Amino acid sequence: MPHLRKRSLMPIILSVSWLILNSLVFAERELYFTDFEDAPSGDDELVGYDGWNGTPTGHGSHGIEPEAVQGLGQSAFIGYNSPRNTDTVTVLREIRHDPDSTGEHIVRLETVIGINDSDEPSNDPRRDSFFISFFNSRGSTLASLTYNNTETSFGLWREDGRNKYDTGEEFIRNEIQILAAEVDFENNTWSVDLSGFQIFEDAPFTARNTKLDLGGIAIVWQRTSNSGWGNNWMLFDDWAVYADTKKLTITENPFKIRSIIRQPNGKNTISWKMQPGFNYQLQYSDDLEVWKSNLPGSLLSTDEEKITNFTDNSDTINRARHYRVHRSEQ
Repeated sequence: MPHLRKRSLMPIILSVSWLILNSLVFAERELYFTDFEDAPSGDDELVGYDGWNGTPTGHGSHGIEPEAVQGLGQSAFIGYNSPRNTDTVTVLREIRHDPDSTGEHIVRLETVIGINDSDEPSNDPRRDSFFISFFNSRGSTLASLTYNNTETSFGLWREDGRNKYDTGEEFIRNEIQILAAEVDFENNTWSVDLSGFQIFEDAPFTARNTKLDLGGIAIVWQRTSNSGWGNNWMLFDDWAVYADTKKLTITENPFKIRSIIRQPNGKNTISWKMQPGFNYQLQYSDDLEVWKSNLPGSLLSTDEEKITNFTDNSDTINRARHYRVHRSEQ
């Protein structure tokens, strides 16, 4: 009987910064979609469902969660349960597409992603890396987007089949975000957006001298070197892959609030992306009529592009509070 130990360990929350993707973009054609609602729930139930494959099996290192996030329904996961004597865990779905034969040189992955952090009872929990990897019809890995959950290299990395590069951007632990990864096979470039924020644009896709087509997409959980497995894990849902003739342009809103998280002590933490050359004033309202800017330290600026997290330390535990960010040039 599958064991659903993860269900009671789910601090992942739904982000307030959902990106609404335009489903009527140019001539996009659906290559594959699943919301995992028809899959049997439990550990090891992803492999064998709707053409999904993976290794190893029998350890509960991947599967289907019935209600990981309220309102999301069933989701797939990889991670949490140690696979024991191996360094990587992989699940994948073959999705064949020859861009030259169809003239659709753009392939787009749109999916819901969340990284649930390790929760070992220590000050230094083990943490690992997760990869979204594109492979071709010959089975060769072309490129990967890496969610590195370790403290030493935390953030989003891109890999071109030979080398890895730090994008300088980060994901948010314990929060659902929407990933849009777009590959241009004609120009051998790709772009990635996360909940409407551009991670990189038209970066080199693969450095490998191999066939440029789509064979499928894999999700990989990799143990950190010289460390035991952490019980961190990745949730993914609404897995959609499209072929298109033109690129989808997602306009970035640099001062849009990414998330508002209520901490266990009742304090609210607000997160948004800051860029040099601007002042960012966090404002709040208790009635959506009068907006105030008097929170200590709530006027911020930066010398480099980064994600900032501001905690409202005033007493908000017994009332709802609304927030917005006003951006102005310096």
